Amino acid sequence: MNLNRSFALAVLLAGCTPQVASSGSTGEEGGISSTDSALKDCHATASSSIPASESFYLTTFGGPGESGTMSCGQSTRNGSWYYIASRQRFGCGAHVRLTTATKCVVAEADDYGPDVCVETAAGGPIIDASPKVAKALFGVSAAGWSEHRTLKAEVVSDATPLGPCTLSASDTGSSSSSTDTTTDPSVTCSSYTLGTDVPVKECVQSSSNTTWYQCTAAGWVSLFPDGTGPLGACTQKYPL
Repeated sequence: MNLNRSFALAVLLAGCTPQVASSGSTGEEGGISSTDSALKDCHATASSSIPASESFYLTTFGGPGESGTMSCGQSTRNGSWYYIASRQRFGCGAHVRLTTATKCVVAEADDYGPDVCVETAAGGPIIDASPKVAKALFGVSAAGWSEHRTLKAEVVSDATPLGPCTLSASDTGSSSSSTDTTTDPSVTCSSYTLGTDVPVKECVQSSSNTTWYQCTAAGWVSLFPDGTGPLGACTQKYPL
């Protein structure tokens, strides 16, 4: 049996049940509830397309006690280093820079996945990554598809060191051309909680985990501790 292929398929098929972060902070926003009983039409096939926006949702695999050999040959080593799947998008061994509004990390593409059924359920493309990536970007050890933790991904030089990196001006929205900081009211996010779309800068309290999220051009992003989002204060708030 090809162990590399077996591990890759296991990662793909693991996505055919709802992903729940070990921290318990599951769910929201954009049309998929964390209470869905199962994902549909999972066939161990992954998408190779890269969105023009370079925006993805984050999920995790290969944590403590889940060590295995990925399809490019590297071991997950129990999630102890910075790796991602999506080698079908970026190529085996590619160094990929992952950014949020406030954090940056470089990871290596070493596995195939996730299954297109997970991306269909999430409503967008996904970067499946190690727990260390999730910790560096969002301060959590696990992330599921229904949480909609949004990041951007771009291939960088193979000489770029793996691990946390420094944000550039364009990452933080200093550039006037940045699409992440748009406040164009024609840009909307689909809210599962409200059952309708809401414009950017408006905020919704998730019915699945009570967390507050702000609509941005890149998707739903959880609010900062001070109650503001990446676009500043919420123009409208929808509590439960």
